[in-house]
Amino acid sequence: MSYKLDKINQKILYELDKNCRISDNQLAKKVKRSREAVRNRILKLQKDGIIQGFITSINPSKFGYMFFKMYFQLSNIPTERKKFYEYFKKLPGLYWFGGNDGVWDLHATIYAKNVKEFNKLKNKIYTDFKHLIIKRDIGTLVNVRQYPKRYLVKGIKERLEPTIFADDIVDNILDELDQKILNNLAQNARINLVELSKKTKSTVDIVRNRIKKMEKKEIIIQYRVAINHTKLGYDLFKAFIFFNNLSEKDEIKLYEYVKQNDKIVYLIRQLSAWDIELEIMAESYEEFNHLMDDIRLEFAESLRNYEFVLMREDIWVLGDKDIF
Repeated sequence: MSYKLDKINQKILYELDKNCRISDNQLAKKVKRSREAVRNRILKLQKDGIIQGFITSINPSKFGYMFFKMYFQLSNIPTERKKFYEYFKKLPGLYWFGGNDGVWDLHATIYAKNVKEFNKLKNKIYTDFKHLIIKRDIGTLVNVRQYPKRYLVKGIKERLEPTIFADDIVDNILDELDQKILNNLAQNARINLVELSKKTKSTVDIVRNRIKKMEKKEIIIQYRVAINHTKLGYDLFKAFIFFNNLSEKDEIKLYEYVKQNDKIVYLIRQLSAWDIELEIMAESYEEFNHLMDDIRLEFAESLRNYEFVLMREDIWVLGDKDIF
């Protein structure tokens, strides 16, 4: 049986996902409860395993990195597959990875300074696990549209613009203090300024100003909440969509379609065999299939085919290790 959220907890999670650095006072006003009641609800959601952590979305493209995607289909050798997963978690430049059922067993996002650096890493992975990898593919990320977790709140009418990351590469310089701030925010986005200033051996005012500057430069793009969606009765699917020709008109139409759909949480644009990836939070395979049928109908003239995976693991690695 899935964990039931009342309307207050739905709203708390939704607001935390929009900005988990929101103060307890501000959050209390939004959900019309006392500050103490809100704090207790957040602690209870953490204790119950619904809130898994607080994520700072950091955009390496804004300090000079490119994003690459890697996809693997693996032989059925359980011990070696486990080694491969553990190996992957420790890779330099690993941004995110997912373990799946479906067309791919594992796929990941890597950031590197250039194609040469990524190619060296790619070749090492292929060499170290040539006995395990059956099929592989790579892509170069263009950009990602990250949508609020609107599926949490039934009937919500708010239609926020997505947060976009990757995109244009800018070579902003980060000094040692910036790096320390990012490393700490990556591990806990809700860390307060007093604690953060102590950890970075700086002052509250300096740390606050540094954060504001990094937000303005889009190095920091958002503060979100990591949720155990399976406990809430959801499955996360990823669809790999192949278009015959994705025209600019169709692309705009697709962006608007996704913006209106509460179940779609990511739209990923990349250079690869397929054109678009959609990450969809559905309560069943039937619901996912119904949504994909609707997309095929909406884009009947241009959509050629799609493949999909059910994502069993969805891990933001930046929270588990230092970026720098």
